[in-house]
Amino acid sequence: MKDPLDLLHVHPADDGDQEPDSSINFGSYSSPESTVSSEGGALVLRPDQAPAENLNMLVSWSGHTNAGTLSEQLSESLLGALPHRKLASFDVDELFDYRSRRPQITFMDNRFSDFQSPALDLYEVRDAMGRPFLFLTGDEPDYQWDRVSNAVLQLVERLDVKLVVLLDALGLPTPHTRPIGVTAHGNRADLIEGISTWGPTAQIEAGLSQFLELRVAEAERDVVGYTLHVPHYLAGGRFPHVAVAALEYAGAALELMLPTDELREASRMVDHDISRQVEQNSEVQGMVDRLERNFDEYATPQQRSLLVKDDDAVPDAEELGAAVEAYLRHHDPAADADPESEGHPESDADAEPDAGPNADTWTDTDEGDQYGSGDTGDRQRPE
Repeated sequence: MKDPLDLLHVHPADDGDQEPDSSINFGSYSSPESTVSSEGGALVLRPDQAPAENLNMLVSWSGHTNAGTLSEQLSESLLGALPHRKLASFDVDELFDYRSRRPQITFMDNRFSDFQSPALDLYEVRDAMGRPFLFLTGDEPDYQWDRVSNAVLQLVERLDVKLVVLLDALGLPTPHTRPIGVTAHGNRADLIEGISTWGPTAQIEAGLSQFLELRVAEAERDVVGYTLHVPHYLAGGRFPHVAVAALEYAGAALELMLPTDELREASRMVDHDISRQVEQNSEVQGMVDRLERNFDEYATPQQRSLLVKDDDAVPDAEELGAAVEAYLRHHDPAADADPESEGHPESDADAEPDAGPNADTWTDTDEGDQYGSGDTGDRQRPE
C-alpha cells in the first residue's frame, strides 16, 4: 500500500524563493524561528522551538465550495501580510485532471511563458502576535481524496495539531445588504453551537473539505468548519466580504490575529459599485427587495459570538477602552523579545538576517498596520 506522505514534497529550510528581509518588523518577537523543520524528508516539530501554545491548522482550497473566490482571497491576504515559509507541496501530477481544468498559459509575440500550474501547498505562518499556525491552501484535487486526507491526518498526528479549521463558501439566495451568514459544523461544540444562521438537513455534493472534515472527526481529532453564505448573484466574482467574515471566524476559533484591513476597504468599494448597479436596474432592485424580506423573516434571531464564553458578560465600549489602556500602561514590548538581544534590530537598516546553519527561509511581503485598528467597516462582525 502506498504511503500517503509520498504525495508530499517537503521543502528544506533553505529552499525558499526569497531571502529573509532584515527590514521586516516582526512585532513582539525578534525573529521568525520556525516551529516545524524537515528531517530526512519529513516534517517534524523542532523541540527547541515548540510553540508555547497549541499549533493549529487552517485549510481552504478552491473548488465547488469557493463562492466569491474565498480561497484565493484568503491566500493573498494571509501570505501577503504575514511572515510565512512554505513547508511542503503536494504532487499535482498525481492529483489533478489537467484536461477537465486546463491551466492557463501566456502567449506573447512568438513565445509561451508563465504556465499557471495547479498547486496545493502547506505553509507555516505567524499571526500579528507572532503565534505560529499551519495553512494548507491551493486547488482542490480531482483524484486520490483518501490519500490526500490520510496525508493531512498523518501531518496532524506528527505535528500534534490541536485543531483543524476548514473554510469554504456557497452561493445562496441571500441579499448583499445583510450580514454574511454561516453554517458551522464539526465536533467542537464550543466553537459551533449557536453560530449557524442556517443549518438544514440535506444530502449535498461532497467536496474534499467535507471529506477531510469527516476523516479528521473519525480519527477523534478536533475539527470545525465554517461555510460562509455568499449572495448567489455575486458568487461567481470576487466578493471580499466573505473573506473578511471567514478570517474573523477562523481568527476567533484559532485565537489568532489575522489581517482584514485591506479586505474591508475592498468591501466598501464593492458595496458602492453594487449599490450603483442595483439602482440602475429595477429588476435587480426588485430581486434584492424580495431577498431582504425573506432573509428578515427567517433570519436567526440571536447568534452566539465565538469571542464570548458561555458564562461571560459582554463588556461595553467603556470597559473595553479601559482594558486596552490598562494593557498599554503595564505591557513592556521588550519583555517579549529575546532577553539576550539589545535594542531593536528590526529598525536597523544595516542589520543582516541570521544565515546560520539552522536559519529558516521566511517571506514577509507587506509593511504597516495590517492587523486591525478597531475599524469594523460597514459590515456586521460575526457574532
